[in-house]
Amino acid sequence: MQYQYVVSAHKASSVLASVSGAFTLPEATDLVLAKNNRIEVHTLTAATGQLRQVGDWALNGKISTLHFFHPSDRLTGCILVTSEKFQFAVLSWDAAEQRVVTESTGEFTEVTGRPTTETKIVAVDPLNRVIAVYAYQGIVHLLPMDSAEDPESAWRKILRLRGRKRLGSHQQSQGSLSIGSLATSNADTEKWPYLVRAPMADGLIVPSYLQTAVSNSHGRDKGKEVAHAERSSNIYPIMARYIHELKVVDIQFLHGEADKLPAFAVLYEDANMQRQVHVYRLGDSQGELQPISEWTSLSLEASAAKLIALPGGNVLVAGDESLSVIGPDRQPLGMSKRASAVTAWTWIDTDSYERLLLADEEGELSLVVLQYADSKGQQQVQDLFVERLGNTAVASSLTYLDAGCVYVGSHCGDQMLVRLHTQPLPRSVVEGANQRALHMWDETAESAKILAFPLGDADNVESQTQPNTFVETLELHENLAPLVDMCVVGIGESNNRTADTMTTESEAHEESGSASGGVEDCRSAGTQPGGNYGSVVSCSGMHNTPGLRVVRNGIGIEQLFSVDISGLLGLWSLTVAQPASCDSRAMDIDTDDARLVLLVLSLVDRTLLLGWREPSGEQVDVAEVALSGWRLGEPTLAAGLASDRRHVVQATSSAIVLIDSVGWTVQAEWVPGEIGMSAISAVSVSGDQVAAAIDGRTIVYLEVRQGALACVGHRQLDNVVSCIDVHSWHGVAGPATHVAVGMWSVNDVCLLALPDLVTAAPALSLRMSQGLALPASAINLASTGQDSLPRSVLMCTLGNTPYLLAGLGDGRLHQFALSVDADGVSVREHKSIALGSGPLGLTPFVNHGSLNVFASSDHSAVLFADKHQTAHSDAHISGSSSPRISKLMYANVDVLGIKRMAPIDSLGLPMSMCLAVGSQMWIGLADPVQRLHIRSFALPRWATPHRIAHSSTQGVYAVATIHSLDTGGSLTSTARESAVWERFALIERNVQHQAISSKSFYNMIAATPPAEVGRFTIMDSQGMDVLASALLLTYEMPESLCAASLRCLQRPIPNADATAEAQEAPASLANSSHSGNLGESDSMAQMLSGVFVLGTSIVPPGEDDARSGRIIICAWDTTQRHMRIMCTIEVVGAVYALVPFRGMLLAATNGQLMLLGWQRRAVGAKANYTTKVCDSVMFMEDPDYELVLLCSQQTQITALSISVSGDYIIVGDIMSSASLYRYEEYVIPASSGNRGNLQQSGSEAALAGQIRHRLVPVARDYSGVWTTAVASVPPPLAQNTARLYPNVIDAETGFLARQNATSYERAFRGALQERFVVADAYNNIIRMARAEDRAAGDGSGVDSERLYVEGRWHLGDMVNVVRQGSLVMDIPDPEFPGFVRPVLVYGTLHGAIGVIASVEDGRLGRVLDRLQINMAHLIPTPGLWDYGQWRGYSSDQRTSQAFGFLDGDLIEQFLDLSPETQQLVFSGGSTLLPSEAVAEAEHQMKSEFWASFSRVEAEGDVAVFSQMAVSDIGQREDVSLDYVVRLVESLTRLH
Repeated sequence: MQYQYVVSAHKASSVLASVSGAFTLPEATDLVLAKNNRIEVHTLTAATGQLRQVGDWALNGKISTLHFFHPSDRLTGCILVTSEKFQFAVLSWDAAEQRVVTESTGEFTEVTGRPTTETKIVAVDPLNRVIAVYAYQGIVHLLPMDSAEDPESAWRKILRLRGRKRLGSHQQSQGSLSIGSLATSNADTEKWPYLVRAPMADGLIVPSYLQTAVSNSHGRDKGKEVAHAERSSNIYPIMARYIHELKVVDIQFLHGEADKLPAFAVLYEDANMQRQVHVYRLGDSQGELQPISEWTSLSLEASAAKLIALPGGNVLVAGDESLSVIGPDRQPLGMSKRASAVTAWTWIDTDSYERLLLADEEGELSLVVLQYADSKGQQQVQDLFVERLGNTAVASSLTYLDAGCVYVGSHCGDQMLVRLHTQPLPRSVVEGANQRALHMWDETAESAKILAFPLGDADNVESQTQPNTFVETLELHENLAPLVDMCVVGIGESNNRTADTMTTESEAHEESGSASGGVEDCRSAGTQPGGNYGSVVSCSGMHNTPGLRVVRNGIGIEQLFSVDISGLLGLWSLTVAQPASCDSRAMDIDTDDARLVLLVLSLVDRTLLLGWREPSGEQVDVAEVALSGWRLGEPTLAAGLASDRRHVVQATSSAIVLIDSVGWTVQAEWVPGEIGMSAISAVSVSGDQVAAAIDGRTIVYLEVRQGALACVGHRQLDNVVSCIDVHSWHGVAGPATHVAVGMWSVNDVCLLALPDLVTAAPALSLRMSQGLALPASAINLASTGQDSLPRSVLMCTLGNTPYLLAGLGDGRLHQFALSVDADGVSVREHKSIALGSGPLGLTPFVNHGSLNVFASSDHSAVLFADKHQTAHSDAHISGSSSPRISKLMYANVDVLGIKRMAPIDSLGLPMSMCLAVGSQMWIGLADPVQRLHIRSFALPRWATPHRIAHSSTQGVYAVATIHSLDTGGSLTSTARESAVWERFALIERNVQHQAISSKSFYNMIAATPPAEVGRFTIMDSQGMDVLASALLLTYEMPESLCAASLRCLQRPIPNADATAEAQEAPASLANSSHSGNLGESDSMAQMLSGVFVLGTSIVPPGEDDARSGRIIICAWDTTQRHMRIMCTIEVVGAVYALVPFRGMLLAATNGQLMLLGWQRRAVGAKANYTTKVCDSVMFMEDPDYELVLLCSQQTQITALSISVSGDYIIVGDIMSSASLYRYEEYVIPASSGNRGNLQQSGSEAALAGQIRHRLVPVARDYSGVWTTAVASVPPPLAQNTARLYPNVIDAETGFLARQNATSYERAFRGALQERFVVADAYNNIIRMARAEDRAAGDGSGVDSERLYVEGRWHLGDMVNVVRQGSLVMDIPDPEFPGFVRPVLVYGTLHGAIGVIASVEDGRLGRVLDRLQINMAHLIPTPGLWDYGQWRGYSSDQRTSQAFGFLDGDLIEQFLDLSPETQQLVFSGGSTLLPSEAVAEAEHQMKSEFWASFSRVEAEGDVAVFSQMAVSDIGQREDVSLDYVVRLVESLTRLH
C-alpha cells in the first residue's frame, strides 16, 4: 500500500504554557515552555538577559497544562504536565544524563464523564500536598502528593481511607494507575504508587502490550533480568470528587496553614449567567469535599475569568473591567481598570505577594501593587493600584524569571523576553528595541512611506501621543501561529535573484501559486524533480502583532553589489595584510588602512582584479585594481594567500608565481619547464602548500618557504587529472597530509600522501553496496550513464569527521567519511546524493564560526554537520573505539545558477561572499547556515491577514485582511483606529474615493457601523511594499482567494445566430481557437494569465450566516502600475473556496459547488465601464467578456475546501466529511425525430452540437467528519505502481488470511484510484481513495460510490491549510530513486509547517512502519504516555488505531541514537525480551484485532496489522541496519 510520510519542517511555535523555577540546578533560573507536544527547557543568564536553550523533548500527547512545584525535600523542582487525552506526568531533571526523566505517570479518565468544553484546569496546593485537575464537568480529580515534611499529617490520614473509594476510572484489581506498569495486583491499596517502567538496557523499555507476558516469563525464568517496577516518591493515587458547579471558569488553591487541610476556590457561572466563587476544603473524613461556610456566594463581574490566590486565604478576581479582592469575613475590595480581558498573570515576588503582572487581550502589560495590613493575626489586602507598563504581544502565558526579566509567551505573536524598568524608557530606546524586535512599523507619516500605505490624519493618533513605556524587549522568538493561510512560492519566483535565463511559468505552475480555500490540480504541479518547491509565505499573527512570514528552507543570499562580466571562469577572494607604507596609488585610498581585500576574477583571456581597503568607513567602494607582479594577461587557475598573509600565490597555465604584497613584486616563480613539462592544467592552493597537475598526468607538490617556491616532489599518474585539492583535514591547525586527485577516465579519486606523493594505501575501488571501514587510495565513482566525471574534490573536517567530497559533472555529490590516523586512511562510510544537474564546484567557508562547504551548481546547496549530533556524539557512545560519524545536512541556496563562489574576509562586509551568477559577479550576504529561515513582514496593528495568493507572472502577492474597528464611539485603543489604512478605494463602482477616515466613512454609510471591515491589497514580492489597496463593502468579509489563469470561452449560441454573432465579434476573434485568449487585447490577455479572484461573504446585522457574497476578479497592471477590478458578481451564500480549474474557476458557496468561466457576452450586451477610483485602483470591465455560471452541483451541508486531481474534484464539507465529483464535457445531441411522446424544442435544436459542462457526483465518505482542509495526493509515478503492494509475509499473515481471505485480499490488493488527504477539526489526518469503477454485482464487494479510508492518524494540531509543493527540491536519491516524494505542505493552528510525502514503495513503507513501531514501543519519552493512544485516530464519534501514516518526527530520531541502541531497536529488543512470550503476545494482539474487524471503513487497518508489534526488522524484511540508516538519512532531506 502507499504510505504517507508526515514530518515537521517547522515545529509548532505557539506557547501553550510556561513555568519557571530551579529545574536543572538549585541555583538556576529555568524556563520551561510547552509547545503543542514538546517541552523546551531554557536557562536565564540574568546579567546579560539572555535565554540559553538546554534542550527540547517530544511527549506522546498534546500538552494542555504545565505547572512547576518544588518539594521541600529536594534541591530542584518538578513539573506536572497534563495532556488533552486526560493523562498526567511528573517530570524532573537528571543532571547526570542531562535530560528530562519521568517520575510518575497516569490517567484521570472518566468513562461516563462529560469533558469540559474549555481547556483543562490544573491547580497545585502551595504547600505541595495535593493537585486538583478539572477535566470533566462537575468532577474534580485530586492527586495527593507525598509530604516528607509531615508524614503523619491529617492529609496522610485521609490517604489511608482511599482504598474504599473509586480511584478515577481504574479498577482496584489492576493494582496500578500507571501506563505500562509491570506491577501485579496488590491487595494493600494503601501502598499503591504510580509506577514507571525501568529500562532494560541502553535506555530501552518494555513494550506496554508485553507487560504481562514479560512478568510471567520472569516468574518462570528467575535467572533472566527483565524490567521491574519502581515506586515513585511524589504522587499517590487519584481520587475523583464531585462538585455542584458545572460551568467552571477557574480553580485556585488558597494560601493556608500547614495544620489545616487544603482548600480551593472555584470560579463558576451559574444558571443565571452570573459569576460566583465557592470554596471547598478537603474533609477529614473519607476525603470528601466540604464547602466552607465562612465564604458566601458573591456575585462578581459578568466577565470575571481569573482567580489569583492571596495571603490570608483571600483571592483576587480579575475581570475585563475590574479587579476584586474577596475572602472570608471581609468586605470585597475592588477597583476599575482599563476595559480588556486578562489573558495571563504572574507574580513578581512570591515571598511577599505584593506585585502582580497582568497581560490583557490588547497586548497591554500592567502592574498590580497590593498593600497589606495586619488584621486578626493575618495579612489582609487594604488597597491595590494598577500601573500601565507598556505593550507586548498578546500573552497566552506570562512568567517572571529574575532581575526584572519576564517571558511573554503568545499564541498570536512572537514570543518575547522583556525587562521591566522602574523609570520610563526614552523614546529612542523604545523605537529602537520595539521596531527591531516586534517587527512593527511605527505608524507615522515616514513609516507610511515605507509601508506604501498613505494614512489619514484622523487615524494617526497613536503616533502623536505615545504613552510612556517601562518595557524593554531583550529577545524575540518568531512564531507562525495562528497560521491561517499560506502559499508555496517556487524558488526564483519571489525575487529577481536568479540566473540570466529562467524558464517561463506554465499555466499549471501559475495556478500552483494559488492559495486559500482550495488546492490546485495535483497532476499539473510538483510531479517533476525540482518542480514547485521554494518558500512558504504565511498569514500569521493577529490582534496587535499581525504579519506575513516568509519561511524558506535553505540559505538566502542578499545581493549587495553586482556587475556584468562575461566569460567568468573562476574567482577567489584574498584579504592581504599590508603595512601603511605599501603602494596604494592604484586604489587612490588612504595608505593608513591595514587590510586590502582583493577579488581575483579569471576571465577567458585575462585576469581582472577588484578590491577595496579596510577599514573603509560606512561605505565600501569596490574599484578595479592594477597591481604589478600579477599575470593579468592570462586566465588564473588558482589564487591563494600564504600563511603569513603577506604573500600571494597566483597560478596560471604557464607558471606559478609568489607575489609580495609590499610593493607587489614577484618573489619567486615556478614554471613546468623545470621538470620538462609544458603546461599547468589544474592547481590547488592552501596556505603554504600548492599542488598542481602538469600536462594532465603529472602531480607536482610545492611549498612556500621563506619567500620562495620549493618543489618538494612530483609523480606521474596513469590517468589524466581532472581536479586536485590540497586542503587540510585539520583546518588552520596543521598542514595537509594528503593530496586528493580526481581523474577523468576511470572516475576515481586518488589519495596521495605528502610530501612524497606516494599512494596512501593499496588501491581499492569502493562502491555504494560495500561495507564500512575499508582502506582506500582510489575511490571509484560509479558511472551513472551521464557526465559522472569528477569536477571538484575537497578534503575537510565537518563536525568531528574527516570527509573527502567529490562533485561530479552531472550534479552528483559523493561523500566519503574517513578515518585518518597513523596507520593510514580508511573509508568508514560512502554516500551519494544528487544536488543538481550541472557540474559541482566545492568551496569551504566559515559561517558564524562553523566550517561549511558551498556546492555551486545550477541548484546550489550548503553542506554542514548536524550541530546537535556533533555536540552529543561522544556522549551517546560508551566504550566505542572511534567517534560517531557526523551526519551531514544540506541546505538549498535560493539563488539559481551559481557557477563559482568565494568567501570574503572583510570587516566592512562580514559573512559576505563573491558569486559568479550567470554573466554577473555578485557580492552578497548569506544567512546563517541552518535548515529553515523565517523573515517577518509586519502589518498595521489589528489588521489580521486572512488569505494570501501569489502570481508568478506579475511578481506580486494578493493579501486579504480583516481590520478591527471601534464600534462603541469611544476608542479603547488608538492603535485600532490607526490600524486601518486610509486614502482607500471601495470595491463598489458607484462610490468614489473618500478622503476621510475609514471609521467616519462607515459611520456615514451604515446605520450600524461594522466591528470589522475587509480589505484587499496588492503587495510587491520584493519587499512586501503595498502597491494598491481597496476596502470591501459594509459587513463584507474576505473568505477565499486564489491566483488563476482564465481561458476565454465562446458563448453557446444558436446555430441560426452564428452569423450575426460572428459579425458582432471583434476582429481579433476572426482566427481564434476555442482555447485561446479570445477577444482580448494584449494587455487584457496578459492580465487574464495572472488574475486574482477573491470570494467574500456578506452578513448583515442580526444575521448569523451569510446569505450572499461576491466573486471579484482583479489584476495588477505592471505597465500602468495600478490594480484593475475587472468583474464583480453576486452569488447566494458565502464563497468559502476558490480553485482554478482548466482555465475556469471552481467556487464553493455554502452548499453548492459552482463552475464559472470567462465567457463572451451575448450580442448587444456590451459593457465598457471604466472608472478611475484613485491613483492605484481602477474599475475596468471587459467590453466583450464576463464571468458566468457554467454549471453547478449541490453538495452536502457547507462546502469549505476544494482540491482538484485531473477531472476529479474533492470537496470538504464542514460536517459531512468529503465528497468526490467528476467534471464532464458533453455535446448537446442533434434531434433524431420523435423521442416517444417528447420532441426536441426549438431552443434545444438550435443549440445542438454545442459543448456543455457538468459536475457529476462519484463517491463520498459517509462518516461524520468536521473537515478543515482537503488536498489531492498526486498519483504514483508509473515506475512505482508495481511496487506499491509487496509480497506479504506468510508467517505474519497466514493465520489471519485464512479467517477472512476475501477481506484480506481486498485490503491488500484493492485497486484504488484517486487519493487525497482530509484534515478534521479533531487534529486528525485521514487518507481516502476512490475504488475503481466496477460493474454492479460482480462479487468483489467493492462499492464504487464509497470513499475508502486508507489511513487514519492523529497529528495533534489542527491543519488549516494544505498546499501542493515542497520546501526542498525533489532530487531522487540514487539508492531510493523516486520512492519517497514530497507532495504536500501543510500549516497548522499552532504555527507548525509540515511536509506530507508519498512512499511509493510498499516494502520501504513496511520497513519504516516497523521502525516506527519499534521506536514507539522501546524508546522512552518524557511522560511515558502510550504512543498508540497519542497517534490513534480520535474524534467525538470514534477512536481507532493509527494506520497508513509514518511519523517522520519519530522515525528521524533513530539517527540520534547511539549505534548500540540503533542495533537494539533494529532487532526489536530480541536479545532482551523472551522470544516465546513476545511471539505469543503478538499472535494474541493480532487475533483480537482481526476478530474486531467488521466495518467497511476499517478495511485499510488490515494492510498494516503486521506492524502492530515490535519485530526484528532485519529478519522480517531481509535488510541490514546500514540500509535502514541510509533510508532514514535520505528522508531527512525532504524538509
